[in-house]
Amino acid sequence: MFGLEWNIPNLSSGIWFVHAFIFALNIALFIFARPIINLIEHDKTSESKVKIFQALNVLVLTLHLVDLFFLSLNQGHEHYFIRLGMSLVAIYAGFFLHSLACYFSRKRFGIAKVIDDETIYIDSYSSRLIDLILLVIIILSTVFALIKIWGANSLLETTGIFGIIFAFLAFTSNIWAPDIISGLIILNTEMLNDGDVIFVNGHPDEYVISKVTLIYVVLYDVRNNHRTLIRNNQFIRNKIDNLSRVASTDGIRQSITYKIGYPQLQGNNKESRSKELSDFKSRVDRMFMHAQEACTDKQDITINEGRDFEWALTSAGDYALEYTLWIYLEKIPNTKVTSKIRRHLMGSVYKVNEAVFNASVLENIDLSTPIQNNITLSGSGSEAAGNTLSKA
Repeated sequence: MFGLEWNIPNLSSGIWFVHAFIFALNIALFIFARPIINLIEHDKTSESKVKIFQALNVLVLTLHLVDLFFLSLNQGHEHYFIRLGMSLVAIYAGFFLHSLACYFSRKRFGIAKVIDDETIYIDSYSSRLIDLILLVIIILSTVFALIKIWGANSLLETTGIFGIIFAFLAFTSNIWAPDIISGLIILNTEMLNDGDVIFVNGHPDEYVISKVTLIYVVLYDVRNNHRTLIRNNQFIRNKIDNLSRVASTDGIRQSITYKIGYPQLQGNNKESRSKELSDFKSRVDRMFMHAQEACTDKQDITINEGRDFEWALTSAGDYALEYTLWIYLEKIPNTKVTSKIRRHLMGSVYKVNEAVFNASVLENIDLSTPIQNNITLSGSGSEAAGNTLSKA
């Protein structure tokens, strides 16, 4: 039976110190994984990253112990397991350093914005450009570290791994390059930031920008309350209206259309018909004015009380007169919560519409679109006319 001393590798004190340092470092990273990740990540994905980080620490420790076990059996062991663990550490260190670099570049070169009463830093053109440069440096450094770990120095030659990487990037540039360039254009314009409410041409719903990355944009659908992902190249091809960036201090200008039947004028002369028409227009004006008064000082209706309602006869159609009412809403709050935006945009417009309906009832104005039919009598005599009317 072998003694315990036969199972302990015969290593120098310096090598043992290195092994002990790796053990201690992995244990410390396992214990402090959550505060380290939370330092640079504040979203819901940080918890999953903590678990991945801790799982990696456990895997590296396991591979380290397995390597020491095989080393105790054979002093000429090539340390494959510990090299595999170091390779995993190098790859994850690259991801971590990139996240850390992005965090500091956003704080230094990004844009500070208050969303849901919390100050966050979002990417700008400068911070995104710095992130891209650092990403290339970190990738090359990680590849170089992996080559050194496995002793594959021949890969550093001209026909080695770097040549293959550059060839791969060149052949696939038509896939990823347009999205990266479009993402930089989006950030460079400074017209579209996280938390902005937008309209995308060809889509009827409003969206909140959740995140702009180098490849894609994540949007929240305000009306349907789901997430949407679109590539940068496809996103920037459309006409985009930013409701969070108004052209003046008046606020967001919204329109509501109403169709009112033609007035039934009974006057036999010009003066009487003019009086009846004036009375009809006065009732329409009073309807909109009463609606504005009903919406004033209402906390759940976010209209700009500094601007009066505007209305005009915008069309005289075959069946009804079309009146358009324009209202001005206050600036959309900085939030990504879709329910707040729905209350601000749709909820206010719906309540104004209800106030107009209530005022129309008081002013005896019918908002239903009348359908008018022209009946033509065919044939001759009263009998033919009677038959035609009975069929109508």
